[in-house]
Amino acid sequence: MTQKVAIVTGGTNGIGLATTKKFLKEGYAVMIADLHENQERLAELQKLGTVAFFQCDISQADQVQALVDETVKRFGQIDVAANVAGILGKHMPFVEADLDNICQVINVNLMGTINVDQKVAAQMVKQGSGVIVNVGSLDGFIPNFESVGYIASKGGVRLATAAIAREVAPHGVRVLSVAPGWVETGMVEPATKAYGSTLHMKGRIIQPAEIAGAIYLATLPEASAINGTTIMADDGYTAFKGTDLPSAH
Repeated sequence: MTQKVAIVTGGTNGIGLATTKKFLKEGYAVMIADLHENQERLAELQKLGTVAFFQCDISQADQVQALVDETVKRFGQIDVAANVAGILGKHMPFVEADLDNICQVINVNLMGTINVDQKVAAQMVKQGSGVIVNVGSLDGFIPNFESVGYIASKGGVRLATAAIAREVAPHGVRVLSVAPGWVETGMVEPATKAYGSTLHMKGRIIQPAEIAGAIYLATLPEASAINGTTIMADDGYTAFKGTDLPSAH
């Protein structure tokens, strides 16, 4: 059986790193696309399976095309693309916000996702199969405390996912998104983490591996009916935000 191949953008940190590990453990060859190469981390990942690295700024369509070309050249196909790469932007009052920074966030998070989807989908259409999973956010549904650029970009990812899925579905390609809640990425300050924990049903923020698991599950044949939509991987945040859940006993 031919080894399946996954591209993971932003695959060296946080959710992306957890996603890389998950697909490696499931027997995939993984092409990591990221701005910065971490040799030590890459060496650790190579112990888990077949993994390669390609330096890529997803906001640049030509670099994304080069990523796809190199992946196909090296591995022969692309079965899965997990679009995890993204940035938050500066936390500032809107009336004082840096519009250039807002533009940068939208360019990376939204246009970067569209770039990857387009170039990967072109290859998958040729193959007649494939799954693309875009990582959105609960901020694509309800505004949280992030920058306007981040919220706008994630709302755009949600709708772009639906539009792209509709076009490529007749060619055997699925496109969907996963919307995490607050995730423990190492950049979360203790006070923020404590507050965020009150907004999730488990009483804690989400671990990167939990989002990686949701991404992987969405790519399975058993999930073939999930297309053009968003899976809420938010531990109940959008349904029960701010609710002090009573004990089950």
